[in-house]
Amino acid sequence: MVHGGLGRAPKFPQCNALEMILRTWLRHRDGAMLGAVNKSLSAMCQGGIYDHLGGGFARYSTDAQWLAPHFEKMLYDNAQLIDILTLAWQVGGNPLYAIRIEETIAWILREMVVDGGGFAATLDADSEGEEGKFYVWQEAEIDKVLGDNAADFKAAYDVSPSGNWEGKVILNRSAKSLMGDPDHELLLLQCRTMLLKQRNRRTRPSWDDKVLADWNGLMIAAIANTAVVFERPDWGQVAVAAYNFVLDRMCPNGQLVHAYRNGQAKHRAVLDDFANMTRAALTLYEIHGEYDYMQQAIKWVEDVEVNFNDPANGGYYFSSAKATDIIARLRISQDAAVPSGNGVMIGNLTRLWLLTGADIYRQRAHNVVQAFSSQLNEYSLGMTTFLNNAEFFGRPLQIVIIGEVEAERTKALVRAVYSSAIPNKILTVLPPGQELPPDHPAANRVKIEGQASAYVCIDQTCSLPQTTAPGLREALELASGPDPETQ
Repeated sequence: MVHGGLGRAPKFPQCNALEMILRTWLRHRDGAMLGAVNKSLSAMCQGGIYDHLGGGFARYSTDAQWLAPHFEKMLYDNAQLIDILTLAWQVGGNPLYAIRIEETIAWILREMVVDGGGFAATLDADSEGEEGKFYVWQEAEIDKVLGDNAADFKAAYDVSPSGNWEGKVILNRSAKSLMGDPDHELLLLQCRTMLLKQRNRRTRPSWDDKVLADWNGLMIAAIANTAVVFERPDWGQVAVAAYNFVLDRMCPNGQLVHAYRNGQAKHRAVLDDFANMTRAALTLYEIHGEYDYMQQAIKWVEDVEVNFNDPANGGYYFSSAKATDIIARLRISQDAAVPSGNGVMIGNLTRLWLLTGADIYRQRAHNVVQAFSSQLNEYSLGMTTFLNNAEFFGRPLQIVIIGEVEAERTKALVRAVYSSAIPNKILTVLPPGQELPPDHPAANRVKIEGQASAYVCIDQTCSLPQTTAPGLREALELASGPDPETQ
């Protein structure tokens, strides 16, 4: 996940690596794998790396206890954490994850949206020339603000007279991985609200209000997906607004650029910009079914093919063929602080292949997989986005729901899909009269007895039609559950 450099310990586990472990658990049901993911995510959610008053995660931890962060908050880190916490919540329903998702999105909406709807890049670590000054406390300050409730709050959040970091207090709940009883949590919420109000009187850290296409793509896709999972249409509207911001202000003459600030859209887009914004467009298409999203995704994918493709070796360069200010063009398959563009493109091309039936996208996805597979022997731990999307390419689960989009029975089936942990899914909600590609395994399927009906398809084989949410959940579990040979 969030990276420290050499000598900074520990690093955040990368979220795409945690996703890979969860995907392995879904195939094999090895409890140790699920336990490792939950231990890591709970430590992040309860540790000092999380802003317990304002929401959102800091960039990385500087110690082995997950206590002291580098206090800078990055858009891309929080996007990836929203994604992995959502998948982990779908697996086990941990209420801690749902709370942290809601708080983090609330922070994004409150502090990271620029005029017009795009997402800003970062909040600095420093204020008044001192790292973390905005976020840390002294016990006496907390006593003064909370009065009679201070004792309960201090016991929960590791507050002591001597502090826990350089004589100051970083609020954390690392001593307990789970939430307390409802009455206790309500009291702590009231205390946090009071302390946040007090903290807001301090000098705030600097705000980097650049809007970056690649980071916005990550956050748009994360919030759009989470909005459906948690049935929060208000979140979905925010994701659409940010997507429209990129289209309206960051595509001069129809060409995507990397950055926008103060009315200026500038810098030639790189592969990650196209890959992450394409993923955002396809996520919105899958949720809303509006063909404009699909058309835009196809356009961006063609831009990548024309300007980034390496015909000799396969895969895509990081920089455009139109770039004239670089010494060498690199082909990158490993993740950095953000997912690798080549890894994301495998998923994008797979979705376009399955949604359109056009085999050219399957061929391109296969070519990217082939181009970098030899690197897995040496760099597999750095290629988890590549591996996750290669698995999607090889094991897609196609779900088709036929029914009026606004009908309650259709919505109930959609809720059943999004409440399930299926990272390899691709969902199509098909109004009656609209057709699938002719070679789609569910082509020519119809509603049963006039009711919205769902089909779950692997390769060219589809389930029997499901007309109820419980029936669909059972079909999804059978189709996406553990590999039989591992049981």
